[in-house]
Parts: sequence; C-alpha cells; structure tokens
Amino acid sequence: MTRTLIRGITLTHPWAFAIAYLGKDVENRRWHPSRQGGQVGMYLAIHGGATPTGAKLDSARDDLRWIGHHTQALVKHMPAEQYACLMTYTNGTGDLSLSNTITPGIVAVARLAGVVQDSASPWAAAGQFHWQLAHVITLPEPVAHRGAQGLWQIESAALEQLRAGWKARTAA
Repeated sequence: MTRTLIRGITLTHPWAFAIAYLGKDVENRRWHPSRQGGQVGMYLAIHGGATPTGAKLDSARDDLRWIGHHTQALVKHMPAEQYACLMTYTNGTGDLSLSNTITPGIVAVARLAGVVQDSASPWAAAGQFHWQLAHVITLPEPVAHRGAQGLWQIESAALEQLRAGWKARTAA
C-alpha cells in the first residue's frame, strides 16, 4: 500500500462484515466525505464498532434480516469469493447470525472510488450519499482500534498492523 491518504470509518454491525465478506460495494452516509477532508481515491479502514446492546442490537438484527431478505438480489452482484463466504457463514441457508457478523476492529481496507447519490447497487440506500468502494482487501485478522464518528486518524501502531495485513493479503 502506498502512502496515500487513509482514514478510519466506523460502521455499525453487520455492515463492516458485509463490506469485508459479502461484497457490499457502497457505504451509505448522510454526508459527503469532503466535509471531513475525505476525497475520492483515498483509502478507508473499515472498522466494525463496539458490540451492540439494547436498541443497537435490535437494529443489527433488523439489518441482518434485510440482508437475508435481499440475498438473491445481492448474490447477483457478489464476486464468487464473497458468494462462497456467504455460503460458508450461513451453512448454505443464506441466514446470517449475529455471532458470525460482529467483528469489532478494522476488518478491511477499501479505496473510495466515487461518491454519488444514485448508485444502482443493491446496497445503496435512498436519499444518502453512496460512497462507492473498490479494491476491498479483507485483513487476515481484525486490527484492534477504538472507533469514532466521521473520518478519523489511525494510530501509528494500528496503521503498521493494517499495512502488514494489507501486504499479506496482496502478496498472496
């Protein structure tokens, strides 16, 4: 990975998992990344937030039901590797469990390829900015890091772990 701009972005569960393992190619936000110094071409460290409890746990369950309900449409857009992963995590049923999808920490790195409000991706939510993700690299192991709202700087020790994970995946 070159020394290009990289910032962390924290997602609620199960969305970080969906980017890392299920081919989610759009991150939906109410704001444009330029509002916080982001730019097309930068890299995003995809961070799964804290383990949800209470209402956030209910929301995560609802989001998993959404994924399950839309599996057929999503599979049409999934690369073969992500489809195989979906079948592995669901034992071929298409049903994901919270225990399989909650992974706190930085789980992947993606390049921000564009920002639109009219993406045709099945992952795109109406009325939001669709951050188009490309070249997603799932890290071999999650990198522990505290998340935050918006785009945030990655601590140097975590950045070195992230780079090592990137190199391990891209060298294979």
